[in-house]
Amino acid sequence: MSALAAPKIAPKHVVCVSWIPILAETREMLLREAGWQVTSIVGAEQLHKLRNVHQADLLVLAHSVPRNEKQRVLETFQGSFKAPILSLLGPHQEKLPKADFAVEAASPADFIRIVREILEA
Repeated sequence: MSALAAPKIAPKHVVCVSWIPILAETREMLLREAGWQVTSIVGAEQLHKLRNVHQADLLVLAHSVPRNEKQRVLETFQGSFKAPILSLLGPHQEKLPKADFAVEAASPADFIRIVREILEA
């Protein structure tokens, strides 16, 4: 590497928590295609994977995660990371007080746009 070459910047790391496997797979695919690293956690039985995450730039909580589980994930995540939290909402769901962002993402393009806006802020 020459002295003038810029150091390679590692891609942002997004942690996604969902309770619906096919939606988790779709979100993971979309995020990876957009160039980000992804750790996908599906269901309560995989929440232990959160302890193995060493770097996170954003937490995405899917609308399928039960509210009491969202609260538990939020507390665990905030105990280890200072990254923002995006809560995806279903119809008639309310934003969790500790979530930094809450949106009802209507399409994959909306989801990626929102994540990009948060990560580039």
